[in-house]
Amino acid sequence: MEDKYVKAAQEILDCMGGQENIASAAHCATRLRLVLKDESLIDKDALESIELIKGNFNNGGQFQIILGTGIVNKVYAEFIKIANITEMTKEELKQQAAKKMNPVQKLLKTLADVFVPILPALVASGLLMGINNILTARGMFVADKSLVEALPAIKDFAEMIHLFSNAGFTFLPVLIGFSATKIFGGTPILGAVLGAIMIHPDLMNGYSYGQALLDGTVPYWNIFGLSIAKVGYQGTVLPVIASSFCLAFIEKKMRKVVPAMLDNIVTPLLAVLVSGAMTFLFIGPVMRGIGDAMTNAVMWLFFDLGALGGLIYGVTYPLLVITGMHHSLVTAETQILANIGTLGGSPTFAVVAAANCAQGAAALAVMFQMKNNPKMKSLASASGISSMLGITEPAIFGVNLKLRYPFYGALIGGGIGAAYATLVKVLSVSQGPCGVIGVICIRPDCMLQFMVSMIIAIASAFIATMLLGKAFEKRENRKSTVAVKNEVTATQAQADVGVTTEAETEETVSENVEMILFAPIQGNVIQRENIPDETFASGVLGDGVGIEPEKGEVIAPFDGEISSLADTRHAIGISGPGRMEVLIHVGVDTVKMKGEGFTLFVSEGEKVKAGQKLMEFDIAKIKAAGYSTTTAVLLTNSDEYKSCNVVKTGAIKQMEKIISVDE
Repeated sequence: MEDKYVKAAQEILDCMGGQENIASAAHCATRLRLVLKDESLIDKDALESIELIKGNFNNGGQFQIILGTGIVNKVYAEFIKIANITEMTKEELKQQAAKKMNPVQKLLKTLADVFVPILPALVASGLLMGINNILTARGMFVADKSLVEALPAIKDFAEMIHLFSNAGFTFLPVLIGFSATKIFGGTPILGAVLGAIMIHPDLMNGYSYGQALLDGTVPYWNIFGLSIAKVGYQGTVLPVIASSFCLAFIEKKMRKVVPAMLDNIVTPLLAVLVSGAMTFLFIGPVMRGIGDAMTNAVMWLFFDLGALGGLIYGVTYPLLVITGMHHSLVTAETQILANIGTLGGSPTFAVVAAANCAQGAAALAVMFQMKNNPKMKSLASASGISSMLGITEPAIFGVNLKLRYPFYGALIGGGIGAAYATLVKVLSVSQGPCGVIGVICIRPDCMLQFMVSMIIAIASAFIATMLLGKAFEKRENRKSTVAVKNEVTATQAQADVGVTTEAETEETVSENVEMILFAPIQGNVIQRENIPDETFASGVLGDGVGIEPEKGEVIAPFDGEISSLADTRHAIGISGPGRMEVLIHVGVDTVKMKGEGFTLFVSEGEKVKAGQKLMEFDIAKIKAAGYSTTTAVLLTNSDEYKSCNVVKTGAIKQMEKIISVDE
């Protein structure tokens, strides 16, 4: 009998367009990552029918196939043999993927890479600004008065919140300088210094620049016959990104020619001096103009095209989410919000929120339709709610794209909701979660219309998905009529000759056997849906829990065998009794730490006993690197069992029961 991993590898290769279409391949703890020469050759329908595959998506030039721990490494081993390609690391694969991108894609990816690390700071500032709105908006709770005016005792508290909410945006160039310089290969702290130079209080505040030009009061430095404007870059984004690129470029070039004994002195000095001078001479003025043009383009889309512009943006946004390029839109959003005093607010937030809520509504429609598919029903409900709160990846990749018609329904609903939000001019005053709870980020006078926009998007997407689902079901029923008749005929023939079917045999011998999974880590157990990673939270990799660790030690949750170990030592796959396949994935995005802070005590294929130490990890180092320590403990083949039940949440010690599985 042909090995199932060999079979899956061959089927995947066929679905990818054959050996000649594979540029490179790698894998992580759960996914097979491919770079293809021609992605139009992918047969997604056939791919989704492969038994071992749990999902797929395209991101950053890589086509990623979700297989799960203990499976992906075995399929990958067979895949590279069949495809006749050499093994690659994930970093090498990313470099290969980047080569496939055109200049526009590379630019968008760079902007996304710069902003993703600082999004938590922007979201925190945005939510604080939303709280500030609630405290200071007049007439929201008390007629003609704000809460601060009605309750003078909270005045100082409101001032503190206001200060906290402004900090992230006031010092945004420092954050961008740090992140961008790191992305471009320079020293991040030098980028932060460059960002600080650009908003130094000795410079004219950038917000006053326009009026100063009209009044002829712009201050200048006169250096070697050059007149250089002494103007800061508050409220801008592109100037600091371009200056950070210049800084990193100069620094890398100098490190190749400056002697090692002088490198730590000369290189930082000249890199900051030269890039800073170029910023005020050329880079800043040019990029300020480009940034203003980009902002004006977005404003034209919304304020000149009106509802049509909102419709275009609302339909386009989910398509960008699929590619991962949606983070690049933060550039325009941030610049608009930085100039809120003159623009009055940003129209993009409500449009994105409508698109996200529509994806959630489409997933919830699937939940009502999938009465005979408990796994998809569960995934649709969890991801639908998640999308309503602003996290759309589980709904998009786990449900809507997989079934296709819900994604179309979501585009329809999101477009309609976005068009209405633009028509009635719903404006936000800060960034935050782009879902229904994002109402606190909306201008007080626009909050009611924001909620109306969300209701329209949700209702439209839900109805469109239900109608498309019925049409899709009718089409599928017509296609399967012949197949069903053939199956009935074959079953009758077996009955005539007294053959017992496999299903009948399983039903005869089946028993309700309970299997136990014990806690591998001491800490606080949370529901799987609350794990701060879309892939884990959605359940696409299997059911289970998250553990917020108190102690950096992982032990075996049962007697079993190590089925897989991540190259970067942050994830372990272990197989146990009753065919259980468990993934223990320490932290979120900790693959980027490249193994630093992780120590393994076992090897792949090793037999282990319950309670045996498998790994140690440095909690402080993970947090210092900016990653969540929440550990996913997932039964990756949970769909093979009758039920997977969480026994305990909250505080837990190692070897306490956390999950029971009924076979």
